[in-house]
Amino acid sequence: MRIKITALATIFLGISLLGGCAGLQHRPAPTIEQVVEMAQSGKSAEDIIAELRLTRAVYALRASQIVGLHDQGVPNPVLDYMQDTYAEHIHWNARLQYERQFYWWHDCFYCYRRHYGPVIIVPR
Repeated sequence: MRIKITALATIFLGISLLGGCAGLQHRPAPTIEQVVEMAQSGKSAEDIIAELRLTRAVYALRASQIVGLHDQGVPNPVLDYMQDTYAEHIHWNARLQYERQFYWWHDCFYCYRRHYGPVIIVPR
């Protein structure tokens, strides 16, 4: 009886782990052209931002591209979100590169005064 319970528990745990891995897959990020199409089709800024959040998209846009997207009808909150996520991405990468430590439990990037590395200004 004890062996059956252990075997069932092991099978259940294995199925749970496999099911969890399947949930890690996510949709690909929309292209810039798809973002423009969503805006031109009348999708709200909140819906477009929700789609970008869902896909964890980060766009490295030049100023001229941002102006072009604005001229094509992409709402300002979407453009702000796209810039903010890119700035956060740069901040995170610099934090990993220059601190060489992983602060998973709290934000301690500026806890210690260092005399090397870049000064990164992220708008809030």
